[in-house]
Amino acid sequence: MKDSLIERYLYAVTKRLPAKIQNDVSNEIEALIDDMLSERCGDVTPNEKDIKIVLTELGSPRELAEKYDTSDKKCLIGAPYYITYKYVLKIVLICVGIGMIISSVISAFVDGFESFDSAGIMLQSVNFWINMITDMFITLSSGLIFGFAFVTLLFAFFYHKDIKIDSEKLDDLPSVPKNKISKADCIVGIAVSVAFAVVFLVAPQIFCVILHGEVFIPIFNVPQIQAQWYFIVIFALLGIVRETIKLIERQYSKRVMITTVVTDICSAVVAALWLFSDKIINMNLALEVTDIFDENFLIAIFSNFNYFFLFCILLALTIDVIETVVKTFKNNN
Repeated sequence: MKDSLIERYLYAVTKRLPAKIQNDVSNEIEALIDDMLSERCGDVTPNEKDIKIVLTELGSPRELAEKYDTSDKKCLIGAPYYITYKYVLKIVLICVGIGMIISSVISAFVDGFESFDSAGIMLQSVNFWINMITDMFITLSSGLIFGFAFVTLLFAFFYHKDIKIDSEKLDDLPSVPKNKISKADCIVGIAVSVAFAVVFLVAPQIFCVILHGEVFIPIFNVPQIQAQWYFIVIFALLGIVRETIKLIERQYSKRVMITTVVTDICSAVVAALWLFSDKIINMNLALEVTDIFDENFLIAIFSNFNYFFLFCILLALTIDVIETVVKTFKNNN
């Protein structure tokens, strides 16, 4: 019983510790237990009661393991990151919620457009609203869970890798910025990134051309868009990271500039890999645009909408980089 109880106690302590120190800790505790038993019992063989008293004096396996745990970070997110984490998490969840709700409503009305009769009265309105609310609840729940997980993992990474997000020394405090970053702009940016992802993942048919006021012709090839969901998710995450760093800094600092340049370049690469494919455009659209439009310019745009869309994205990213770099240098001069 002595060996069995002590061995189980030693295992319960060391299983929580890093493998490289388990044997040393086990030997040290075992020697300590032998000394305590010898002091308590002398030449008498310890019984089960003696062993339990000694192990109780040492403390529970969890308490003893904590004493041998040399890690200085024993939580997922600790000070001084936790306050900023709560602040960013609250804003991100609000943005995710708003983006999810807006995109879900738009998606529901686009999908249910055929439920309207010629007088504009919705048919099967009860089913329509039930389906919309159900889909919104599912989408919103999954979005909020994803947003919570993303922000938590991001700050856990900052915390455990000692990536500083605020100055802690008086000499390192930043000067009062000439160009502050608006909280509202960051919130809108995060909401737009979320809405972008939800719209393209759930209802890319929102982007369509109306033919004769009745027929909707999707611009994008919906199955192909949904098959390449990973491009959309990565693009949205890069935008959320960029706006989150801006939200933390609230000024155009070197950290914001570097983050913006890196994320915007990565976003441009992802967008190019995603949109440099003719399969992403609905083939029926190219056949119909010649009947819809008389202008060659409009025909060219819709026939090659993926390149036009990519151009708009690259232009927006370029403007963002230039604006961030210019304002950062102004703040530091």
